[in-house]
Amino acid sequence: MKARHFAQTLVVLMVVAAICGCGRPTRPGEYFEGKKVDTSIKPKADAPPPEEPYFEAGPADAKVRILVFLPIDDVHQEVIALLKELVDEYPGKVYLKYWDPRTEDGKLAMARARMSSEGLLINSQSEMMIEAEPAPYRVHFLQDMGRFWTADDLRAAVAQAVREQYGPGR
Repeated sequence: MKARHFAQTLVVLMVVAAICGCGRPTRPGEYFEGKKVDTSIKPKADAPPPEEPYFEAGPADAKVRILVFLPIDDVHQEVIALLKELVDEYPGKVYLKYWDPRTEDGKLAMARARMSSEGLLINSQSEMMIEAEPAPYRVHFLQDMGRFWTADDLRAAVAQAVREQYGPGR
């Protein structure tokens, strides 16, 4: 009798999970414009850590601050290019500091930021509620792009942070 009740409960939970989904406006691994991304764990780069443990872009006094803790290597060039593009898109409003966590300085910076996993922070937050239609959704900017977040998630989060800090007129 208990086994039957357990099996029925399990089936009901599976049906509810299949119907409800996760509430994201896109399927995992897909950009809003339908462009597919690799959602598998990317291979670790064989390249040695860079000589410089970090690079910066944008003014240090900008109100939107992005701290990134991902390797500076060929595997992450798409993320690096996107972040630089966002700094250029909002001149004077976005500051970027990109640390390589494989370096000693990068490990220290990551510890100071209280990051337990690679990823990025926008104004000291690794998680943001993105205001979107038809409904807002939460994004965790942990690990590599394509795992828990997309390029469009990052664009939306930075645009939202700029609006919050500087007002709706950009």
